[in-house]
Amino acid sequence: MKRIYFAVLTFLLLIGAISAFAQQTENQTSGIQIVDAKLGKDVKERTLIDESTTFELNSKIFLWLKVAGATDQTITVIWKHGDMVHATELGIDGSPWRTWASKTAYTAGDWLVTVTDDTGKVLKEISFKVQ
Repeated sequence: MKRIYFAVLTFLLLIGAISAFAQQTENQTSGIQIVDAKLGKDVKERTLIDESTTFELNSKIFLWLKVAGATDQTITVIWKHGDMVHATELGIDGSPWRTWASKTAYTAGDWLVTVTDDTGKVLKEISFKVQ
């Protein structure tokens, strides 16, 4: 009888350890989050300048991000306008981490910038207009 209790107890402890390991692994990959994201006309001293969602044609647009929950990972910034897509990878080397990407908008209209993690999961999307 003691052997049965010991076997059941060992089995339950093993299942608990496997479950905890799986949850820890999932948290490491999905723990990245965008704390703040803004569009603007420049970045100076790691601070966004002239926050806006409307930009002039042929102007440079900056996406400023504050990221938490990740180290030694990359995120991808995807700029979309119609069929046109431009992607930039940014390294995240600490938490919290401030970073930014920029794109010169040569085409007027409605744009979308999307931030994804290294698995392709969408972390943030912001719409803006170029006129």
